[in-house]
Amino acid sequence: MDFQEVYAKGNEALKQKNYKEARSFFEEAIKIKPNDIYAINKLAMVCKELGDFEKAKSLLDNSIGTQRSEGKKEDLYSNYLLGNTYLEAGDVDKAIETLEHTVELNPNDRYARNSLALAYRTKGDYEKCLKMLRDTARSDPKDLYNKLSLATVLFENGEIQEAEKLCKEIISKESKNVQAYILNGRILMEKCDYQAAMKNFNQVLVIDNENSDAHYYIGRICLETSTEEEAREHFNLALASSDDKASILTNLGILYYGRDDYAKAEEHFTLALNLNENDGYTLSQFGKMLVDLNRPEEAIKYLKKAVEVSPDYSFAYYNLAKAYQSIKDFPNAIYNLMFSLNYEPDDVYSINILGRMFLEVGLNDRALKTFDEIINEYDNEDKYAYLGKAEALFALGESNKANQVLNYLVSKSKSDQQILAKIESLRYKFNK
Repeated sequence: MDFQEVYAKGNEALKQKNYKEARSFFEEAIKIKPNDIYAINKLAMVCKELGDFEKAKSLLDNSIGTQRSEGKKEDLYSNYLLGNTYLEAGDVDKAIETLEHTVELNPNDRYARNSLALAYRTKGDYEKCLKMLRDTARSDPKDLYNKLSLATVLFENGEIQEAEKLCKEIISKESKNVQAYILNGRILMEKCDYQAAMKNFNQVLVIDNENSDAHYYIGRICLETSTEEEAREHFNLALASSDDKASILTNLGILYYGRDDYAKAEEHFTLALNLNENDGYTLSQFGKMLVDLNRPEEAIKYLKKAVEVSPDYSFAYYNLAKAYQSIKDFPNAIYNLMFSLNYEPDDVYSINILGRMFLEVGLNDRALKTFDEIINEYDNEDKYAYLGKAEALFALGESNKANQVLNYLVSKSKSDQQILAKIESLRYKFNK
């Protein structure tokens, strides 16, 4: 077969989502024409779909490098695809660097701008993300693809009214925009308008009867308003048609966990991990539940693996610290909580727990310093920090100062019966 024939067969396999076969054809095409940008891009795209990010990055890096060395104009799609490959591989900084370069090459490339906004969102930089999406909405008000991304980020950011307005605008102009109906349904679920939400998801099923997202959210509504049997039916349909079964299983685990149905939650977390044993998010969520169920040894196993595969995941370190705390292994608890705070340094709740752990192991001066840090740098009205400070001062032999702190706290807590009870308990402890 010549190049055109092999390339065409690769395209046909790609359309059918037969990625392994497509990869074979595009690899053969590149053997015939090693520097064909279109074949390289298609092969990189297929490798990305198959999860072979390193091969995809290598192909695109080499292709772009060759274009530069030969003084040719860089292929925009190669750059765009490389940025998205970095993003899917979890290298957000490199994704941002690559996509910013892509946008510099063509500021009007709406797909590159949208992917860059997504990269900013993934990094947690909602300010840059929203600015880019809003700028595009102003410069190109007909770009409904961008407006849907903007509505999604606004919804995630709690700006529900504006998100809903954008969804309605998109649906009025594109009556078969499935993603707009899905997002609008989610917004209505957030507002507890389940009947209206159901209409949106049912409309999706009219357009695409096998849409896994629609079945998943209908299942969630059924759990709230109907029967578990009907919910289970839709969840099974969601799983049957989803390309990402592990994520749906994890979400179901979280859903059942939130409903205190721990047996079903564990079943779904386990099924998700059977499909993807190295997913840090699932490992962390399962570990958190096991901590809450007072099964710390099992929790530690899953949470240790979570921080191995996601070493910058603050949530996993925090729950690992809680697991060690529950078995009174305070050195490991403190170690992991400090790691958590390294990634979320202004988490006052965790800082308070750290101060408590210092008290547990007799590091009273460090405990005092920790509680003072909360009061002086984060929240000078944090009552739990004042309680901790009083205990630390008492442990250091500063009884008068400890009582002064409690007196101050009483003056600030006249209607807070819970805090007042804790103060009385500490006074009893001090006097005893």
